[in-house]
Amino acid sequence: MKNSIKLLIAFVSVISFSCTNDVEDAQAITADSSIKLLAPTSSFNLVLDGTKLNNIATTFVWNDPTNPTGTSVTYTIEAALGGTDFAAPISLGTTTEHYMDYTVGSLDAAAKSLGLEPLVEGQMDVRIKTTSGTSNYFTLKVTPYQPDWGIIGSATPLGWDGSTSMTYNPLSDTYSISMALVAGEFKFRLDNSWTTNYGDDGNNLTLDAGGANISVPAAGNYTIVLDLNTHTYSITPIANAWGIIGDATPTDWSSDTLLDYNSTTNKYSITMKLKSPGSFKFRLNHDWGTNYGDDGNNLTLDSGGANISITSAGNYFITVDFTGLTYTITQL
Repeated sequence: MKNSIKLLIAFVSVISFSCTNDVEDAQAITADSSIKLLAPTSSFNLVLDGTKLNNIATTFVWNDPTNPTGTSVTYTIEAALGGTDFAAPISLGTTTEHYMDYTVGSLDAAAKSLGLEPLVEGQMDVRIKTTSGTSNYFTLKVTPYQPDWGIIGSATPLGWDGSTSMTYNPLSDTYSISMALVAGEFKFRLDNSWTTNYGDDGNNLTLDAGGANISVPAAGNYTIVLDLNTHTYSITPIANAWGIIGDATPTDWSSDTLLDYNSTTNKYSITMKLKSPGSFKFRLNHDWGTNYGDDGNNLTLDSGGANISITSAGNYFITVDFTGLTYTITQL
């Protein structure tokens, strides 16, 4: 691979230094001495895969006619949010070669550093820079991946056979899940693999890499929140099993999804992808005996009220106060 890249660089270098004589005018063409980024080009479009973070995503290749053999100049690969004219560039790495391999994991980290959202295609401009000048640039299309954190264990519906995915909340930068658990144990793990997993050795709500199983002493509905920034978690029994149901939700009108419960505020919340056209309602204990809608479309709850409509599909953060009978809904 390295030999092929060097041959490509050498070939382009020869072309860059060559000049042509017009048959009629015999005019010499001045050689272009500027750095040229050759690859990747603006045709690059990659959805990043969290299971392949160590794989090569792309190889940056460039040509420098003033330094055709490399080794004497330090090159910096710069990236910036697409369309910003490199107002706030970041460095992707430095080398004295005319190429650099870049992994999926590194590209993912760079894209997120520039502000690209997980699971959403974004654009990043890339170029080569030295102390004496900069190259042309290309615009790459990149879709960062969302880490899939889940819980696994005898307390969960899938037992030790598979992880149940948690939901990511970009507002709090935490993962959460609310569900029925049985008496047993569980752990947290990344991307349905044991490579990265957390337990709790001290039974003190702090995370330990590869730590002890976390005990669930009694069956019931629980809200579990995972905070990887503070390496802590919480597990809260749900006082009342409030859920969201409707054709705007992933499970339609056939079943509801439990809302997360905050015992400090006594409020409920959920981060969820909602469909449009569609609508939803809130109901208690998976039953229509107690349910709420919104007759006035004014963010207040009405017992048995009208379905709450979703006019734009997307990811939403919903909070509910069943004491004050109000709710909020924010598209993320």
